[in-house]
Amino acid sequence: MTTDALHARAEQLGILTSYHDVNGVLHHADDTTIAHVVAVLEADEASARSTVRFAPSLHLASAGPIVVGARVAEANLTVAGHPIDAAVTHGDDHDTVDVPTELPWGCHLLRFDTDRGPGETVVVVAPPTMPRNERFDGTGGLFAPTYALWERERPLPSFAHLHELARVAKVNGLNVVSTLPLYATYLDDPFDPSPYSPVSRLHWNEVYLDDTGLPPAPMPAIDELIGWRSLAARRRRQLVDAVALLSPEMQDQITAFGVAHPDMGAYARFRAGRDAGGDFVVEQSHLLAQYLADQQLGAIRDDPDAAALALDLPIGSHPQGYEVWADPSMFAPQMSVGAPPDSFFADGQNWGFPPPMPAAMHASGHRLWRHLIERVGRHADILRIDHAMAVHRLWWVPDGFSATQGVYVTYQRDEILAVIAASAAAAGLTIVGEDLGTVPDEVSEAFQHWDVLGMYEEQFHMDDEHLMHIPARSVAGIRTHDMEPIADLVATTDTGAYRKRLGDAHGCDIAARWDDVVDQMLVRLSWSDAYLVIADLDDLLGERRPHNLPGRVGPELWSRRLERPTSETLDDPDVRRRLATLAHRRDDPDANTRSST
Repeated sequence: MTTDALHARAEQLGILTSYHDVNGVLHHADDTTIAHVVAVLEADEASARSTVRFAPSLHLASAGPIVVGARVAEANLTVAGHPIDAAVTHGDDHDTVDVPTELPWGCHLLRFDTDRGPGETVVVVAPPTMPRNERFDGTGGLFAPTYALWERERPLPSFAHLHELARVAKVNGLNVVSTLPLYATYLDDPFDPSPYSPVSRLHWNEVYLDDTGLPPAPMPAIDELIGWRSLAARRRRQLVDAVALLSPEMQDQITAFGVAHPDMGAYARFRAGRDAGGDFVVEQSHLLAQYLADQQLGAIRDDPDAAALALDLPIGSHPQGYEVWADPSMFAPQMSVGAPPDSFFADGQNWGFPPPMPAAMHASGHRLWRHLIERVGRHADILRIDHAMAVHRLWWVPDGFSATQGVYVTYQRDEILAVIAASAAAAGLTIVGEDLGTVPDEVSEAFQHWDVLGMYEEQFHMDDEHLMHIPARSVAGIRTHDMEPIADLVATTDTGAYRKRLGDAHGCDIAARWDDVVDQMLVRLSWSDAYLVIADLDDLLGERRPHNLPGRVGPELWSRRLERPTSETLDDPDVRRRLATLAHRRDDPDANTRSST
């Protein structure tokens, strides 16, 4: 194949043969990389075409009736678990199935029988804009990793501690508690405690289960860092022992849970298949873990005295994880997702997990996206989609190639956003798209069209010439968990120009002390037009150690506990004063003037 022919085929398959970096420099993709990716995408398309279809795999309800290239005998649409008949109009060379009017928001499965066999279509009923709950508009929230939370009598991290944090946050006038992803991770072999490399984005981390109701077990040694391996091994033993102690009533509840959520049983079989001695008891222990996690997380959302839960959705999952095992055709073989070189990573990044296959995802009606949103919506009110540009494009890196040799592959952006909006609306979920850094114009335009909440982090803008107006269509904060703690930044960097600008806007002098800077940052954020402001608990404490250092691996990452028990930490007068700033947002009559100065 000639170079021109290769590039033409690549463009047909959605491969970007060139791209502009953050500085506007044009980069051309390596032809060898393009050839590898073309081969994978051609196989993806061929596999999707091999399934005989009489109707589109996905249909927007707003587009009218569904055209079926066969004689339809009957059709029904499943809405909220109940089938309803759909009207069929027969034609000379095709039939049409009418989409009922006034369907609820969501993705509904249309099944039909024809003279050429059965078929199905996912009917997407999406709101005109991305869902957003008005009760969070103009409010404040608090972020803390769940693994950091503890109490003296209960030193292990747990969903129960997260629940208590949500209750204390509500008492302090905050409407939201945000935390890192709570999904299952590999904590034995392989070992990867990063919450952004989960075993599955559909199943919860059993280490966070509360000890209450589980067989007693010796308490492991606890210091400032979580010992993930020992905690995971302890929890495994508890859950296996617990299976033998289940009452008949409890066993019936767990069985019913597995029937209602078939993927839970599949996940239990997957995990048991990897465990040493993974027999039926081990399989049941994994199902028990998911049942208990569902109960404990559900208790947070059902508690009227608790702040709403905001969760994070990672961009992908572990290459040896459940998602690839359960649906391998959905993921590109011998490819990884990463990022091209930039000012922080001169050699680019390879994140290690496989990218989704565009044709397979479309043919499934974006089944994985639907299930991800639905699962989070059982327990959370807000979902932040990490690296939200993934709805438009991902950087593919072939195995054996450096991250600098990757290439961008595009996805069906508009239909993915429609599926997310429909699924989120059905679940009552507010969607936030992580859009920090370099954002393609196509993504900015799409997010504006869908009115997607983005993110604003003050620390990104400390070197700007002027104080930036904080957008109303944003969830704002001081920084993200991947950034340097503000206390460390103030201690090691000259922030004089920023402090001068901020002090002039607020009519005060700001000393080169972390607490003075944080206090005035919180005032600026609280006065802003942002939909929601969330502060990192570490920044309220002056913590200088990071949660994570992108591109690095170490025992201190994703494992640091609070120095003091959570209740004592939140009872600190300075912390309570800073929480009050967030709780009383927009109370100042000159707020709009000051926040945009």
